[in-house]
Amino acid sequence: MNSAAQATISTDNTAQRTLEEFVANNDDLERLELSLRRFNLFEALKLVWHEVRHSDFLGYLLDPQQNHGLSDRFLKAMLQSAVKGRANSSVTPIDIDVWNLTSAEVHREWQNIDIFVRDDTNRLAVIVENKVQSEEHSNQLARYYEVVAKECAGWKIVAVYLTREGDSPSDERFIAYGYSQVCDLIEKLVRLNGPMLDNGVRIVIGHYAEMLRRHIVTESEISELCRRIYAKHKQALDLIYEHRPDRQQMIRQLLEGWIDQNPDLERDHCTKAYIRFIPKILDFALLKQGSGWTPSGRMLLFEVVNTEDSLAVKLVIGPGPGDVRQKLFDAVLAKKSVFNSVSKFYPQWITIFAHKLLSKKVYELPDGEFEEELRKQWKKFCEKELQEVVKAIEEQTWIHTPNATA
Repeated sequence: MNSAAQATISTDNTAQRTLEEFVANNDDLERLELSLRRFNLFEALKLVWHEVRHSDFLGYLLDPQQNHGLSDRFLKAMLQSAVKGRANSSVTPIDIDVWNLTSAEVHREWQNIDIFVRDDTNRLAVIVENKVQSEEHSNQLARYYEVVAKECAGWKIVAVYLTREGDSPSDERFIAYGYSQVCDLIEKLVRLNGPMLDNGVRIVIGHYAEMLRRHIVTESEISELCRRIYAKHKQALDLIYEHRPDRQQMIRQLLEGWIDQNPDLERDHCTKAYIRFIPKILDFALLKQGSGWTPSGRMLLFEVVNTEDSLAVKLVIGPGPGDVRQKLFDAVLAKKSVFNSVSKFYPQWITIFAHKLLSKKVYELPDGEFEEELRKQWKKFCEKELQEVVKAIEEQTWIHTPNATA
């Protein structure tokens, strides 16, 4: 056995021992797995990192007119917690305590504001801008404040910037507020009002607080367990991370599977970055004279360009006989309403059609929701844009003749 082979075996043995030490008699890992094994409704529905759904549920709790049985208690508790100790606030905790806020109205996405609360009786307006994973953009806090100040001129305004860790807002009129504070309020309200709450409501609110503790709140029992496990087993976890399935590979496997399952499509050579295929109806012999691209010799292929944060499908004319390429290029040039990327004749690769499948924002979704959105967009593309392109190319009768020339 040569030295290179011995080194490989030694490396493999070391890696195996590292992983064995990680999984054997690891009390912290067992505690973490036990905690995560407990059923949680919000985890089951894959809503942990869905910012819109957090705003929906918080809007529900803040709305005194909803059927949760808390009346205005959560709204008052959150407002008191937010303004407490703020010398420049137009509202004090005492004001909030004596006010009756049961007639307050809660609006979602009014003027793009995540949660907007208005109470005409006490001339109070509340802005809640919620950020779970995203960040501020386009001077939005200042814009939202001015919109509300104009709508509710002369009213008292409480503006809350809610983030995972209570990040500082760009606009000093907003109050920094963290999800740990939200979690504390919810747990306290359930503890104090539990007997008066409907059993279903109490369970769901409890699940929400538990989910926040598990995933959103930084200083939680789970985050402490994770830090301890990583500190003790860094080498094993780094090894696991190195071999983890990534999003690009997941996309490749999904798309290759869907292409293979579609009787109208033929898969061509694929990599993680490029998933190639051709509709069988366009797989003309005339367009199989290529070289220097894929082993099939196809000169016309759809490519799904798969990067870390974007996904787009393109139709490309690849290398091949110049007369065929030129005639195909001239044909699509006359149909720019379909072939939206055709511009210049290049000697090797010419993109004649492009369609974005996924936006950057979709990549923030957890795997389950991400796969669902990808499936939806792929189906939509196959039923609409792909059919339009196929029809436009199939109309070129010259392409059907194997020995056609320019």
